[in-house]
Amino acid sequence: MAEPERTTSFAKSVEGLHKEESALDNARALRDQFAHAQEQNNEKQKPREAEKLQGETEKSGSQTVKEDAPVLRPTPSGPMRAPDRQIAHAKVAKERTVEKAKTEAVKIAHEFKARQQRAHDHERDRER
Repeated sequence: MAEPERTTSFAKSVEGLHKEESALDNARALRDQFAHAQEQNNEKQKPREAEKLQGETEKSGSQTVKEDAPVLRPTPSGPMRAPDRQIAHAKVAKERTVEKAKTEAVKIAHEFKARQQRAHDHERDRER
């Protein structure tokens, strides 16, 4: 007696329920696996990169610090340095004098306006 060939699943024989995998489906699955593996690899590399960058920064210093660092110029030592100090002090004294004059000018202007306002108020009171 010959037995009929049995299928492994009845659903496969019902039309519309079973769908054969296409190359596109396979490619999508592989792409998802690749993306997942790449994310895991990136997470593992982040601590390494941070350590590497930290080591480089300690060795060479950050670019901003290098750019903003004051430039050291050769300066004389000993008694020859005194004129440099005198020049610096004279420069600061001049700046202070100029600022003091500006402050004084503003103060005088405010006093002048106040006197004008009082004179104007006094004239208005006389007219009444």
